[in-house]
Amino acid sequence: MSPGLALRFLFVSWCLVFTWGRAALAAEPSAPTTKPAASQTPLEEAVAKLRKSGKASTANRLLAAVASAKAEQNKVSRGRIVVGHITLKGGTARLDQLTSQVSVVDDGWFVTLVEDLLRPIPLRLHGYEAVDIPLKGLQGTEELVVGDVTLSPVPPAKLGAVQGRVVAANPKARIQAYAFITPGELNTVSAKVEADRPATRINVKLAKDGSFQLEGLSPYPARYELWFKAPGHTSQSRSFVPKAGLTDDLGEIRLEKLHRLRVRYLKSSTPPPFQDTKVHESIVPLGQSFKANPAMKDVTFSYEQSPRGERLRFPRQPARIVALGKGKLEDFSTVKPAGLKLASIFEVAFEPGQVYLLDHHAVGQWVLFTLEPEDSETK
Repeated sequence: MSPGLALRFLFVSWCLVFTWGRAALAAEPSAPTTKPAASQTPLEEAVAKLRKSGKASTANRLLAAVASAKAEQNKVSRGRIVVGHITLKGGTARLDQLTSQVSVVDDGWFVTLVEDLLRPIPLRLHGYEAVDIPLKGLQGTEELVVGDVTLSPVPPAKLGAVQGRVVAANPKARIQAYAFITPGELNTVSAKVEADRPATRINVKLAKDGSFQLEGLSPYPARYELWFKAPGHTSQSRSFVPKAGLTDDLGEIRLEKLHRLRVRYLKSSTPPPFQDTKVHESIVPLGQSFKANPAMKDVTFSYEQSPRGERLRFPRQPARIVALGKGKLEDFSTVKPAGLKLASIFEVAFEPGQVYLLDHHAVGQWVLFTLEPEDSETK
C-alpha cells in the first residue's frame, strides 16, 4: 500500500471511531434531575423541632390554635396570625398569670390574630418588665413567627408601690380590695382580654382603719387597676401607672351605700288606657337594668350614676316619656296619650313619687311607672 493510500485509510478509520463514540454517548440515558427540597416555613420548622424533641402534643396544640386563628381570620376577612414563644427568666410568676391578648397554648407557645403590623403586641405580668413585641419588618405570607420572647423580673430598686385608705359608709361593712395589671394597648382584631381573673388578682391587705400599701409593682408602661367592694355599697376603682422606685398615694376612697329603686308599674302592648291594672313591682340597684317584661330580650331602662346625678337611660330607641304628676299609680291607669306631649329621650333625670308614661316604641310597649328609693340594707 502506498504511503498516501495508508494515510487516507487511517483518516477514514479515525472519523468512523469519532462518529460512533459521539452516537454512543448520545444514546446513553441522562442522569435524572433531582429537584431541590421545598424550604420549610418558620412555623413548620418550629413544629418539626417540637416533634423531634418529643413534644408532639405541644406541636398538635399549637397547630390547632393556628387553625382556630385562621378560621377567625377568614370570618372577619382581616388580621395577621402571629406565633411565638414566651420564656420567664427567673421569678416566681406563672404564664397563666400573664395579662395579654395572646393565647398561651402550651409550654410558652402562643398564637394571636393582630390588627396592625406597625403596632406591637403588649405582654404584661405583675412584677416583671413590660414587653412590647415589635412586628414591623416581619416577613411571611401566612403565619408570622416572632421567635423567643423573654420576660424578666423588675429589679427591686425599680419596683413601684401604691398606698391609700378606703372607708365605707357603713363602718361595719367588710371591704374587699384587690388589684390586677392591665393588658396594655391591644393590637387585636376581635379578642377580648379578661384582665380581672382569679389567677391575675393581687390581694390588697387592709389595716383596721382601711389604710393599705401595695408593693412590688411593675413600673411604666405597666398600668394597674385597684378595686374596692363591700356588701350594700357601690364599688370603686382606681387606675394608675406605678413609677419606678416611688410610692403613689391615692388618698381616701369612700364607698357609698348602694342606692336602689323600687319600680311600680303597669304595662301594655297597646296604647292606654291600660286594660290590665295589675300593679307589678321590681327592685333595681344602681348600675343595673329594668325590664317591664322579663321575657323580653331588650331592657326598658337602666339606672345609672352620671356626673349630673342619678338618671334613667333608655338604650333601645325610639323612646318617649311624659311626667303625669304625683299620686297613686292606679289613678293614672285610664290616661290617654292624645294631647300629651311625650318627649323623645335617651337619658333623663327622675323625681321620686312622680308618675311617668313611657311609649317604648322600639319594643312595642307602653309602661306607666313610678319610682321610690329603696334602702339597700333592708333587703
